[in-house]
Amino acid sequence: MSLLSKLRPTTSSIQKEYVEKRQRVIYANDPKKTEAVKVAIEKLMAANNYAGDWYDVYTKINRGLQDSELTINFDAGSWFLNENLYPSYSQMYERATDANGKMALRNGSSGNKAVTRAAADDLVTLPEEWAFAHRFSQRRRLYDAFNATGATNQSMRGKWGEGNPDTANMTPKLQGSEATGYSSKNKDFKPKGKQVFAALNYGSRPHGSNVYYGFSHLILKPALKFNAIYYPGDTFFVAGFGSGTKSQAAYYTLGAMMQFAGGILRNDLWDSFVKRASLADTKSGDQLIEAHLFTTIKMNRDVEALVLSRTPKDFAGAEDWTPHWDTIAKNARTWCTRNNVRLIRANS
Repeated sequence: MSLLSKLRPTTSSIQKEYVEKRQRVIYANDPKKTEAVKVAIEKLMAANNYAGDWYDVYTKINRGLQDSELTINFDAGSWFLNENLYPSYSQMYERATDANGKMALRNGSSGNKAVTRAAADDLVTLPEEWAFAHRFSQRRRLYDAFNATGATNQSMRGKWGEGNPDTANMTPKLQGSEATGYSSKNKDFKPKGKQVFAALNYGSRPHGSNVYYGFSHLILKPALKFNAIYYPGDTFFVAGFGSGTKSQAAYYTLGAMMQFAGGILRNDLWDSFVKRASLADTKSGDQLIEAHLFTTIKMNRDVEALVLSRTPKDFAGAEDWTPHWDTIAKNARTWCTRNNVRLIRANS
């Protein structure tokens, strides 16, 4: 790490530092964690009357997850009703920041509240002890660069799902309102450094990892899997449970998520990699293996394929794209040609 990158950290340099620091912790030998994973797997083996060595099952799950496609789900019409010229996939903090660097986070679609979403991102990304590290230490520099809200597990406890949260008490670094959008009081916060959300499509679900976000999906190139940080379940709920960064996994320890995975997810992983079954579509956050990518996702570099589906999202307010399908399909073909991405038509 050069002196210049410490004094004037760039977005890419702090992303790289963060991933390396978290991987060192995740990959460290921890006998207590190993025992907890063993217990979780042995319970699942007993429930399925499966005899054998727990580590063999762990290996099947770990390797199966490593081989799973890394995907981003989206709605076809929202991307391709008009010609899509975006060269990269931007996350919500980047989209909310104007040319002058001013951020105004607003509530997203699908009931995605800006305050609780931003707080959840901070809680599952940053160990709370980093906030109390020496101000010139690497941990504190990373905390300041990534922390938008100032939320803590204590301040957020019991607040998940509230329609109008008390932002002053829960998220002291945020200011603003739903009408104006929320900005951060943290002058060191780097919106572009925040994570891009993807997920592993274990079980080869036909429409990607989770259709709540749409029935079409991008398949990202496998190289991105190595430096992703993974979570068992939707991190919005992971944060609500108060586990913070404890449930994080990395590429070589994906099977260790069995320790924190809920019962539905454990059963899904069993069915996928022990019974070798394909799984049906889901929109449940409990069935996600979420992947956070701390890098810029360039369309012409990082996307391997686009799986295009004409099925619209099925929650209130979703639009039926059928009358516009010819336009959507044409724009999708143009986008794939421009970015050298393989186009796959979903069966539905």
